[in-house]
Amino acid sequence: MYLTDEEKRMMDGEYGYGAQLGMKILVTLGKVFDAEKLVEVQHAHVAGTGFKTFGEVGVKWLEDLVKKNVKVRIPTTLNCIGIDRATDLGFPKEKVDWQMRISDAYKNMGCTAIHTCTPYWCGYVPRLGEHISWSESSAVVYANSVLGARDNREGAQSSFASALTGRTPCYGMHITENRRGQVLVKVVDKPSGYSEYSAIGAYIGKMITEKIAVYDGFVNPRNEDLATLGAAMACTGGVPMFHAVGYTPEAPTVEAAFGGNTDYDVLEITRKEIEEGFQIATRSESREVDLVTLGCPELTIEQVKEIAEKMDGRKKKDGMTVWLQTNAYVKGMSEQLGYTEIIQKFGGILTQDACTCLSYPELIGLKTMACNSTKVSFYTPGSNGLNIWCGDTDQCIETAVTGYWQER
Repeated sequence: MYLTDEEKRMMDGEYGYGAQLGMKILVTLGKVFDAEKLVEVQHAHVAGTGFKTFGEVGVKWLEDLVKKNVKVRIPTTLNCIGIDRATDLGFPKEKVDWQMRISDAYKNMGCTAIHTCTPYWCGYVPRLGEHISWSESSAVVYANSVLGARDNREGAQSSFASALTGRTPCYGMHITENRRGQVLVKVVDKPSGYSEYSAIGAYIGKMITEKIAVYDGFVNPRNEDLATLGAAMACTGGVPMFHAVGYTPEAPTVEAAFGGNTDYDVLEITRKEIEEGFQIATRSESREVDLVTLGCPELTIEQVKEIAEKMDGRKKKDGMTVWLQTNAYVKGMSEQLGYTEIIQKFGGILTQDACTCLSYPELIGLKTMACNSTKVSFYTPGSNGLNIWCGDTDQCIETAVTGYWQER
């Protein structure tokens, strides 16, 4: 692998232990994927920051790096964690303390601890063609697809290595020809709202695994719709990006999305496939629900507004837990605009930082969750042991009011 003089100096330790460690990781990774060189990246987003995945050994490793005065070299944000730093959700103190040690260690190394899976909605929006190193799968797909930035599906270690060096191996989605479509998805029946885009993503991700889909037929999808579409595809498949003809920057036409290639498979989306997507995400027999989770990826302020309007004047059932997952930025706006008060009167909690999958609902007695995102439904059974119902936002709110899952 070709290294510049500066990269060689980092490898030799002239820039300190952190940069040297990062270079060793990235060069090894680059050799595995036959990368000829490294490219400079402008931003890193580090996932794997939850204690549930990191563990005690990981925490002590991070704190050892702090003692060695390791610092990041580029702007670096952090992914969701297992607690809400502003609200006590009832999780065991021991878990909270370990989680805070992770956050504090990263902050001491210069990271911006916004703890969100949507850094693109919190002040950092990479430009078209810009190289980045993000390791949250839904953020990777959004950055590649909707923003046209260039990013591989990084792991927590490789994105952190990029943070320490400002580099990443040049392979995969960093190379133009690898970003071309491979499967055409004809949207015959148009999705209605955020959750149906999520269901389509779950279905298509399972069908195409790691290929790049080109969607033809969407009508005015919102950014939130495209975000949840990509998030779902990244769960049921290993998808790095997609194209939506007329709506994403590298797909003004079908021909452009495929880069001139005419040899590709064709799939269709009808009501049947949308319903199958919801079924992929549903893993429960009992209709009795004790947790409703809305948002995954995290909710935007527009989505919070819409949910608050649906909740206004209503009340959840006693004993029901309702979490609206978002970040500190959106939560602050919601409080200013009066939406938080409406949600609290309903009985819901607008969370920040916390991801249900990384947190501990199972340790506070919760057993069955209703949600409006196939992504959270995909991970929660394995991570938290919960039973899952997945549908649209209206179903979830009705479920919160009645305590029982409501059919579409």
